[in-house]
Amino acid sequence: MFAKNAINLPFRIRFVTHGFKSCGLAAALFAIGCAAAEEPPPADSIRETNVFACGGLTIHRLTVGTLAANCYLVADAQKNALVIDPGACPESLARYFTDQGVRIASYVLTHSHLDHLSALDELVVSLPAEVAMHPEENDWAFCEKNAWLPAYPRTREVAVTRPLRHQQVFSDGGLSYTVIHTPGHSPGGVCLWFPKERAVFTGDTLFAGTVGRTDLHRSSYPSLIRSLGVFLLMPPDTALYAGHGAPTTVEAELKSNPFMRDVPNAPKPKAESKD
Repeated sequence: MFAKNAINLPFRIRFVTHGFKSCGLAAALFAIGCAAAEEPPPADSIRETNVFACGGLTIHRLTVGTLAANCYLVADAQKNALVIDPGACPESLARYFTDQGVRIASYVLTHSHLDHLSALDELVVSLPAEVAMHPEENDWAFCEKNAWLPAYPRTREVAVTRPLRHQQVFSDGGLSYTVIHTPGHSPGGVCLWFPKERAVFTGDTLFAGTVGRTDLHRSSYPSLIRSLGVFLLMPPDTALYAGHGAPTTVEAELKSNPFMRDVPNAPKPKAESKD
């Protein structure tokens, strides 16, 4: 389950729920390793829609699939957009993107686990755009083992036209972001940092109150802890949009996330006064 932090987030939120209630357990299954119950796949329907204003960005958090992963549509004022981690429900996502009137510049994968890319193959056909992923995810993204039937069938291979590298900077219209390689949950895991807006899309590297599991294909707990050190370099009010669960901030995670305490040079929480 995800820890719930009482924090003040530096952005405005418009919250819409339709079709399903948010499923905290499902969100935790793939991320932190609870046992998954067999169940029929849900209809191709977005579980939850949240819209955030963050600086000049409009961020749509679309929760999809049996494992309740977050797919993000990030748009600038001119409707240039990125789609981050399209994990399920390709028809519903395509309709949503079309209704928003955006021009998709790229589909960006923070990593290649099935709950973060299963809608990719169909979306690339219906709404073509570049595909971005770190090369160390290539061996897993489209392989036979990266499936969980019936909810997540194998994703058909698509051409990765933007191989991501650490500290690469991309500008798609008003969308300017830096790629940060954060291995641990997966070898080619990345975060997408928007420095101007003080926003980071963390994939399954860091969540509110926890981190991604490290008992999966080529995952590594020591690597994950080292990767968490990047958040020490960011302003405390930086907004973190994770692959599962609600947004949080760097400040909140430094205060309450137990995994951050293992990061070298991380500030130690102050002892509470007994007065």
